[in-house]
Amino acid sequence: MTDSSEDLILKQHHEMIVMKPVGSHKVTLIGRRLYSALLATAQLELNGNEPLATHTFESPLKTLLKSSVSQGEERTVAKRYFREMQDLKVTWESTAPGDGVKWVGIQMLSQAKIFVRAGQTWVSWAFPPDIMQMILKPDRYAVWNLRVSSQLGTYSALALYEICARYRDNPSGVTSRKPPEWWIDALSNTAPVDGKRREWRKFKVEKINDAVAEINADTDLEIELIEYKAGRAVVEIQFAVRRKRMAALTAPKPVNADLVAQAERLGIAESRAESLITRFGEDAFALKLEDLRKRLFDKSKKSIDSPYAYLKVLLSNREMGEGRPVEAGIADKGKSGQSLPDQSNAAPPVAMAVGPAVSTDAFKLIMQEINDLPEAERRQWLDKAVQELKDKNLYTAIVHKRAQEGRVSNGVLGGKVISLYAQATYGPNWINLKDLVRL
Repeated sequence: MTDSSEDLILKQHHEMIVMKPVGSHKVTLIGRRLYSALLATAQLELNGNEPLATHTFESPLKTLLKSSVSQGEERTVAKRYFREMQDLKVTWESTAPGDGVKWVGIQMLSQAKIFVRAGQTWVSWAFPPDIMQMILKPDRYAVWNLRVSSQLGTYSALALYEICARYRDNPSGVTSRKPPEWWIDALSNTAPVDGKRREWRKFKVEKINDAVAEINADTDLEIELIEYKAGRAVVEIQFAVRRKRMAALTAPKPVNADLVAQAERLGIAESRAESLITRFGEDAFALKLEDLRKRLFDKSKKSIDSPYAYLKVLLSNREMGEGRPVEAGIADKGKSGQSLPDQSNAAPPVAMAVGPAVSTDAFKLIMQEINDLPEAERRQWLDKAVQELKDKNLYTAIVHKRAQEGRVSNGVLGGKVISLYAQATYGPNWINLKDLVRL
């Protein structure tokens, strides 16, 4: 058992770096962070000494959550993540060329138990024998500080960082070359459904570009995507990796796992809940989440199409000091039941890019919201838009100049950024959200 408050350093064996879920289950971001904390805690306790076959590890739950930059004392939430790790089967694979698959369908934990000792919640756990040997004697391994890796807020970014960390001191400065399908599986928290994967081009726009930007902004690595093509098709991929100097780490604010679980029960995805908690703060999130819960169960009012959009508007209004009720995330329906567009204003200058139904006020407010984002986050949306315009042969010199400026404004690029951002934030029906202008 350890409750060290110092940073945890994990030596992850090469054969345990790539984790591919098997079956219909998925690995969550918090679950993967917690698993790294379990591995690092076990290594620290063993210190190279062979344990008894019946050995189990123990730690206060609060210590593990702190190490994984999560928090929450609700035992049912903790049980969820440990049950995830105990029930989930994954395929473990080395990143080295030629090594291939190490284990197929092995469980992450052989047992886990949550109990109370002296009024404090504790966890005990054990690993399968094969994994225990990888923990005890990692002859080839990648090493990283969990406080660095836990800065990452998406599953794909965390998985990619762990792969690239192995190559930070490699003389070649690049990862192994693998086909797109390998990278999609390695960076996804679910297995392909019926063997069908997302197209690499789409996966890159949706996941990879953001993950690269996040790693470059928030960790000790700087990475770059390298694609190898045969004609127009991408056939192999690798990443250039180099170590960079980091400013002194400030402790990231822990993610409250209890609040995340409450939000998920109301239909808000884990990653979106974490984003709102980080942006608006835990207290405001908890307060407005309760307002959302009451509204969802109020049968006298219209149903909410997007709980996330509704909650975000509630939080935004609170931040601006507006106390009036909001009906965000609810489509305004006519007699036919079909959603009606807001035609109270003329279409914006880039109507062809964002759709003719969105009002000028909404367009301007979304543009302002994007321009108020941190530069790195705004740049990610610009990069996504640029890639889509390139794919459609719409990337002109004017678009290039707009992209270099780094601000979202009128024009084809601005319209594309707003469309992508609004759809991701408010859902595919965003142009019909009548109260969007109240943001």
